[in-house]
Amino acid sequence: MSTVTAMIIFLAFVGYVGVQAVKNFQLRNLNMSLRKNDGETVERLTNMATSRRILGEYTCDLYQLRARYMGEDAAAFEEKLKQMIATTYKNPADKKSFLEQYYHTFLIRGKGTYAAWLLEGIRAEQDAAYVKFSEQAYAVMIDHRTDLIDEMIDEINGKHYYGFALGVILFMVARQYEALGDDEHALIYYQNAKVCFHPQAVYVPLLEKQMKQLEERTQTGKTVLS
Repeated sequence: MSTVTAMIIFLAFVGYVGVQAVKNFQLRNLNMSLRKNDGETVERLTNMATSRRILGEYTCDLYQLRARYMGEDAAAFEEKLKQMIATTYKNPADKKSFLEQYYHTFLIRGKGTYAAWLLEGIRAEQDAAYVKFSEQAYAVMIDHRTDLIDEMIDEINGKHYYGFALGVILFMVARQYEALGDDEHALIYYQNAKVCFHPQAVYVPLLEKQMKQLEERTQTGKTVLS
């Protein structure tokens, strides 16, 4: 290896280390500002050209969205939410991750308006299977429908979904059974849904809460009968 080549490699390495150091420093500042609910600092840092270039447009927008959601200005949050739904990001996986995470978060919290906006974004992705289970989840969580059990079970048996999507379908079947008063089937489907979700998935806390309630009701019923 020539001296010139070695120097170029060394400078490239130093440049990479320097960029990573700046990136980590910016992320630490942003996370600290979020913990302090300091939306002004988050906005200032994420609007800097350096941050946009090093962290990327998607990451900066996501921090702004989180900061605005934690703040008291609903109009500012809604403006950013609509902007992100309409934006095409460099990495398509980023957009899908954003739509999925926030869509299901708002479904669980009963925020039908926000969920409907995100559902339109999901429809624009033009993934038929992805759109279908998302629409079914809206129908169960927001419209409180209980007539989709057979259709969803057919999808489960047909192995149309895997991973997170399968977990959502199983959860929605359980939700319908619970609404119909069939605790036994509801508990079975909640248990199956839990296996499909990552422990940090947005559905897990609600799922575990519902399972605990069902188990307590089932145990109480057995005690009364005995």
